[in-house]
Amino acid sequence: MRKDKRERIKTRILILLIITSVIQLGIHWDMQTQGLPFHFVSKIFAGNGRTANLDVDSLRNQYFIPETIMVSISTSYWRLDERDSQFERIWEDIRDNYLPLIIRQKPDKVLPKDQWDAITGARYIRIDFDTAWPSNVVNWLIESKPSETRSFEGIKSIVIAPQLDVNQTVNTIFIYDENQIYQYQVNIKKDFLPKSYYSSLADEVSSKDKPSLRLLTSVSNLVSDNDIFVALSDGKGSAFSRVSAVVPKEIILNRTNMENYNIQDNILLDKKESLSANYIDSSGYVLFTDTENLYRLYSNGVLEYRFIPSITSGQDNVSAAFKHAVTFIEQRRHLVGEASIFLKNISKENNYYRMEFGYKLDGVPVHFARNRESKISAPIIIKANSERILECQWVIRNFTKIDKPIYYNIDFPDLLNKQIAATYPELLESNDNIFERIEPGYIFELSDPESIILVPNWIISTDSKNYIIPLLRKGG
Repeated sequence: MRKDKRERIKTRILILLIITSVIQLGIHWDMQTQGLPFHFVSKIFAGNGRTANLDVDSLRNQYFIPETIMVSISTSYWRLDERDSQFERIWEDIRDNYLPLIIRQKPDKVLPKDQWDAITGARYIRIDFDTAWPSNVVNWLIESKPSETRSFEGIKSIVIAPQLDVNQTVNTIFIYDENQIYQYQVNIKKDFLPKSYYSSLADEVSSKDKPSLRLLTSVSNLVSDNDIFVALSDGKGSAFSRVSAVVPKEIILNRTNMENYNIQDNILLDKKESLSANYIDSSGYVLFTDTENLYRLYSNGVLEYRFIPSITSGQDNVSAAFKHAVTFIEQRRHLVGEASIFLKNISKENNYYRMEFGYKLDGVPVHFARNRESKISAPIIIKANSERILECQWVIRNFTKIDKPIYYNIDFPDLLNKQIAATYPELLESNDNIFERIEPGYIFELSDPESIILVPNWIISTDSKNYIIPLLRKGG
């Protein structure tokens, strides 16, 4: 009996020693990665639900959103953005009803791109995107299988021209992919918006006190290769809030956030247990690495990621690459606050796709520039192939509206004759300027302090420089 009792005691002591050894190893590992030892124990009982619960497929509609919807009568235009009720109605009808039919059928006509101006010069509704969405990505976004009859390479713009067919059960749609124009006659089904809605939309919008727009090149001597729309009659103006832009408190680079694992939880996610940390208070960044992954977070809120192996076997599948990019962003989207994230550009480079993403707030662009002299850049740049993310550079800011919207003057003649003439006369005096944008929006810079208030400005970009001019309050 005594011998059995001694054996049980030895067994219990041995089990206790094994558990103690495991905990000590965990404590040692955590201390090597700049953490507190208590966090190791919590890892045993807790996981990161943010990555486990992410359903990327359910997020497709958050990215596939037009830049603007324009309503036209001859040379007059009215812009609908995400703040307009008609915007959502039109886009849902096109996305959910028209595109699933169009992408599976042959076009009735294929027209050269030089006819685009003629098509867009009448009464129509025009849907423009920031970039040409590749057709393979569109297939995934609208949950459609690839079609053998697909003709267009992507979608940059869509035009709805109800006046081209008198039949009330048929609507004429044009798809522009920057190379050619594809015309479709679509039979209107019971779930579609009625054709009368599109036919009367221009009269409805024009009757409201909404800014009327013209093409820049038709009302001035300014030169542009893009379709830039400016307001000649701004009605009651346009509403903007002031916006707080800060490095998110969870990832401010300091020892407290490191030791409490705030940075690891929000940046590394489920990889936090396998990456070792290298942080020196005076370095201005923290480095997390293992044999394949490198994350570097700077004190100015810039996150860099790199997949260390130089060779990958990713196949040429743009929709898979886009899905990887969306997954990477969505796992960390909570850091950007009230801002939405949209695709600005996608291009094929060597064995990967380069994707640029930007910020918007209530449909208003939030531009990023490293400083006032540099050109506007994308705050999120991701390189990915069908296998994985290869590189990422992300300027992370948390955006929050801090007051009620105020109406501002967006009248182009006032901007041209008063503000530009007084502050940047060289814009009017030189014939060499090629204008890339003239639009209201917000802008933040990499050199901005940790906390800054963004106010609406005119963002004017030529092919060589940015010009930032404050918007004037309506009636001010």
